Amino acid sequence: MATPRFGVFTGAKRIQGPVRHLLGLDLDVEPLAEALAALAERAVPAATAALFQEAERVMTASKEIVPVLTGALRASGHVQLPEVSALDVSVTLGYGGPAAPYAVYVHENVMARHKEGQQAKFLERPMLEAAEGMEGRLADALRAEME
Repeated sequence: MATPRFGVFTGAKRIQGPVRHLLGLDLDVEPLAEALAALAERAVPAATAALFQEAERVMTASKEIVPVLTGALRASGHVQLPEVSALDVSVTLGYGGPAAPYAVYVHENVMARHKEGQQAKFLERPMLEAAEGMEGRLADALRAEME
């Protein structure tokens, strides 16, 4: 990381009363600002990759418990490529589409009976489980990329 350049100056000044001694610091933060900008250029792709990996992990866990009759619902599970804006990075994952337009009904119907190991809330549960510790895993991934 760049070190800011600085200079120290001293002086004495009389302002209606006692003499005051000044100690000042002339700080050039441009090298530090440049280093932070370079760090940000590396951080965004690292955060994007880490978040995408978390979404893939959630989808994998979800596909293990999604109810299967024909396989169309499980096959419709997808993770979209990350979207990056000036303020955030997001990844969308889900089920459904033309091959399985009924996905939301199967997901939300907690009264339906499913085969052993399969269940309603098949995306919500893995997402909630992954949320525990996700912040730390993302921070670790960023830290590793920044070293």
